[in-house]
Formats: sequence, C-alpha cells, structure tokens
Amino acid sequence: MRFSGEVLRQRRVGCACAVAAGALAVSPLTAAARPDGGSPRATAAAAGGTVYGGVTAQGFPVVIETAKNGRKVANATVGIRLTCTSGAIFAVPDDYRALSVTKKRKFSVSFGPVTNRNDDGTTTDVEGSMRGTFNKARTKVSGKWSLKATDHAASGAVTDTCDSGSVSWKAKQ
Repeated sequence: MRFSGEVLRQRRVGCACAVAAGALAVSPLTAAARPDGGSPRATAAAAGGTVYGGVTAQGFPVVIETAKNGRKVANATVGIRLTCTSGAIFAVPDDYRALSVTKKRKFSVSFGPVTNRNDDGTTTDVEGSMRGTFNKARTKVSGKWSLKATDHAASGAVTDTCDSGSVSWKAKQ
C-alpha cells in the first residue's frame, strides 16, 4: 500500500501533531503552556475551547478539541493502524476539522471513496469515517473511527486493501 503525495496532503496531520497527541493523551495541557506558545490554531482551540485526550482500542492517541461554545469539534486527531491484505501493517495519523455537535452531544463525519491517481498509472481509493458522543457533563467523549485505502492496478484490478476496521476510542478532559 502506498499513499501518494496527494493522499498524504489531503489526510495527514503530520508527525508533530502525532507527538503532540501522544503528549496530550498522557498529560493534557493547554497549548499556551508550551514554551513556544503553541501554533495559532492550537492556541486558539485551547484558549477558547476544551481539549480531550485519550487512546484508541489500538493503543494510539486521540485528541478532540472543541470550540468555546461546545457546538463544534474544532479538530479531531487520531493515530490509527491499518492491516493490509498483502500482509503489511502500518500506522498513520488521521484528522477531521469543524464538525457540528448536535443537541444530543453527537458528531459524525465520513468521506470517500476519494480516488487518487498515482504517477505510475495506478490508483488509490481512500475512505473513512468518525463519530463520537460527549457525556452529559461534557467531561468525556467516546466513539468509533475507521480508515480504508484500496490500491488498484492500471487495469483497475484491486492489488491491495488496507483497513483499520471500526476502532473504538475514549478521551477525557
């Protein structure tokens, strides 16, 4: 399985965010407490909203940042492991932004499949989804996350499929 540059540009969070997510999962701190003051987006989310940190059933970090009014998930970031039909196993970061939260404290999003054309004539279809629910006190949040990538030969035949399955996650303030 290969993620082309375009796929990575569309779906990546970056190594720095994965490290930050791990740090938040262990010890949730506001971005303003960082020596460098945090990135503008991280500082705005931490100063105005709430940051929840936790882990997935796969043992990877998950970070949920809400807007100050609690009606939006400003950013949701996770590390997720995909297992491929070829036998390969790899982990990638995934994220979603600006998700509306319903009156019942629920949010969800999905995309794809999005077809990415690779330079060698092959294609990679990527699709994913995420959903979550805050508890009544809004001190905890939990849900499911999934990501799938399917490689196709130039002829259109499927050459590999990498899928995370439905991964449970939990986070708290």
